[in-house]
Amino acid sequence: MTYEEFHPYSFTDGAGQPQGMSIDIMRRIADTAGRKVVFLPNRNPAGMLEELRSGAAEVTSLLALTPERLAAGLATQKLGAFELQVFVRGSGSIQNLGDLTGTTVGVVRGSFAISGARLIPFAKLVEFETTDDLILPLLTGEIDAVVSAHNSFLMRLRMAEVEDRIAPLSPPLVTSAYGFVVAADNEPLRAQLNAAIDSSISAEFLAKLEQTWFGRSRTLWDNVLVRWGLLISAAMLAAILVLGYWFFYYRNQSAELTRDRASDQLLIGALDEVAAAIVIFDSDLKAIHWNHGFEVIFPSMVPSLKKGATMRQMILQSYFDGTIQNDLSDAEILKKVDGIIEALHRGQSEMRKVRTQDGRVFQARDVRLGAGHFASLRVDVTQLQHQQDTIAQQAVSLEVANEELRTFSAIAAHDLKAPLFSLLNLIEFMAEDMEEAGITLPQDVEANWLQMERLSHRMMRLVQDLLVYTTTQSESHRSEVIEPSPRLQEVLDLAGPREGIEVIIEANMPHLRVNPIAFDMVMRNLIVNALQHHDRNRGTIILSAQSDGDVVTLSLQDDGPGIPEEHREQIFAPFHRLSASTEGSGLGLAFVKKTVESWGGNVQVRPAQPRGAVFEVSFPRSAMQSETVDLRQTAG
Repeated sequence: MTYEEFHPYSFTDGAGQPQGMSIDIMRRIADTAGRKVVFLPNRNPAGMLEELRSGAAEVTSLLALTPERLAAGLATQKLGAFELQVFVRGSGSIQNLGDLTGTTVGVVRGSFAISGARLIPFAKLVEFETTDDLILPLLTGEIDAVVSAHNSFLMRLRMAEVEDRIAPLSPPLVTSAYGFVVAADNEPLRAQLNAAIDSSISAEFLAKLEQTWFGRSRTLWDNVLVRWGLLISAAMLAAILVLGYWFFYYRNQSAELTRDRASDQLLIGALDEVAAAIVIFDSDLKAIHWNHGFEVIFPSMVPSLKKGATMRQMILQSYFDGTIQNDLSDAEILKKVDGIIEALHRGQSEMRKVRTQDGRVFQARDVRLGAGHFASLRVDVTQLQHQQDTIAQQAVSLEVANEELRTFSAIAAHDLKAPLFSLLNLIEFMAEDMEEAGITLPQDVEANWLQMERLSHRMMRLVQDLLVYTTTQSESHRSEVIEPSPRLQEVLDLAGPREGIEVIIEANMPHLRVNPIAFDMVMRNLIVNALQHHDRNRGTIILSAQSDGDVVTLSLQDDGPGIPEEHREQIFAPFHRLSASTEGSGLGLAFVKKTVESWGGNVQVRPAQPRGAVFEVSFPRSAMQSETVDLRQTAG
């Protein structure tokens, strides 16, 4: 590529290397096309075109695509436009294009500017070798104006720092598109360059190059005096803002401190009302302040505080003079108090309860307050302690009463079981004797006989269920990890499946840690309950499980009649049955609820869709450290 000395589009730097916007664009295009480019310097556009015609070069640097140049070669795609501008002295008499008639105009030899300058009426053209050669003659008045590409000449003015003395006239004299010019017989090269331009030269790339090579016009900020003036003004403004900020900050702080002081007084007054004693100590644990509540609660210790007693001395005094109830020896008191002080220095704060000789109870705590203060807090909790003592006594009494009730129920059920068992045997023997004797009972007597037999069996089940229910929390069994799916199949076999009702047990349920016998009894009661209360000849019961964190929920869903909302809590009460026609004692679901809650889980029921009910039993994974069952349990 041949290039002219046309700064900053193309020029040779001090190291003899080609530089400029045209050079950078061609390097990028050549890299994209996979071509190596060699740059040949030239004085002006005319020389470049001559080298193109002679075959010394294959392409020129960026040129305005005038008709004369298009006759000398093939133009690539347009990459931008030259604005041919007229520049005059800023202090001269030429103010617009109309004032140029008959003036002397300088141009670069062989450049596009010549054709533009000829548009000026009666203008005398003076040709120079380079753009830089135009500046001094214009400043000295040797020539009246310069016609040149706007960006490149403005760049030279900036570099010479005379841009404020030479001004462009508006509008531009000529605007002409520019591109590269290829040798007239080298169409393949033009096609290759155009393809590279399409793929690698974007508007953003060209804009960035223009900013790199043409820079910007100087502003007021480039003036040293202006810069210092603005910096000093900014510094003064910042100082004023800082002073203003601190003024308002300290004024607000003062107001806030006043409010805080008032709030502190209110807080101290409130603590006095709730019988709270507070002593503040310095970093050496020497008392420096105490509230009125301390003087009221511990008047005998106030003189020591006024003498500057330490926290250790105050606590020791409360033990030695009998203010605090204790049965410790002097050595034990010293050891206890030293332990409290050492823990406080380590940043530990232990809550403890102390009792005074007059029977009051205080919650005591000694704490660190920031880096240099400590506090002793004593809050009167006498009434609360009395309530806790009463609750504890009532809990013991209630447990004793419950144990007596369980014992009575167990004895009563056990005593009833023997005669009922004899009664059932007697009914069976009488039936066998009558059958051997050929005795046939009248129809109404036989109906009464069967009713008596059913009631006797029901009574036996009631007694057996009552035995299990009363012993739910009286026996302990070790828990173990079980697989619910196969075990539920065994439970179903013992429950006795009902014809027409399909029971589906989900495979691979999550493992549980439970008492296996208690688990069997709970699930057996739920399965039997669903089978007994189903109101159709055909139906489906589905047993499934899902895990959520530390809880496994096992669900039993049926498509029976469902449970009305008003009965969903009552069904878990002992002896509650929804239908009198269904066999059972009414203790089955009560046993389920009591056993599951003893594991730390819960059982609930909700409606199924489109009909039926879903019983959900939750099993904590670590539950069942002790559960209670009776091996003789039967379904309720």
